[in-house]
Amino acid sequence: MIELNSKTQQDFLNREWVHKLLDAGVDMSDAKYRIVHVNGGKDCIATKDWTDEWVLHECCPTYTVSELLYKLHEYVYPTIDGIQYSGGLKFCKDAPFYMWYYDLTDEDFKENQEYLYAEAEYPIESLAMLLIQCHKKDIGIKTKDTGDISNK
Repeated sequence: MIELNSKTQQDFLNREWVHKLLDAGVDMSDAKYRIVHVNGGKDCIATKDWTDEWVLHECCPTYTVSELLYKLHEYVYPTIDGIQYSGGLKFCKDAPFYMWYYDLTDEDFKENQEYLYAEAEYPIESLAMLLIQCHKKDIGIKTKDTGDISNK
């Protein structure tokens, strides 16, 4: 098990971010890891199928950066205010922030980059914020039933 601390929270979403995803309605049943609260009061990361009698029953799924990236589609085609846009997933580091966004343009090359845009102190948090936006707008997220990408 890996202790979930300030350093490893850059690799795994913490409980706060997991609850934000779950509260937004994001399906996390595909998560490979979970946060477990072990005796002694620490949160640790375990694989989804790991069990131990010393672990309390306070556990929840969590994502890594790569899982969040695989959950989002590389390219989306949203219609915004009646205009069809398209754009790819992009990353930008603007110290001290990290930004994930979809670089959206229409057929006349008009930009709308703030429609799907997230900025945070860590890349994993920015990805989680973007996933929440995509889920709320029903754009570019892998669906549970078919494994296909919704791409409206």
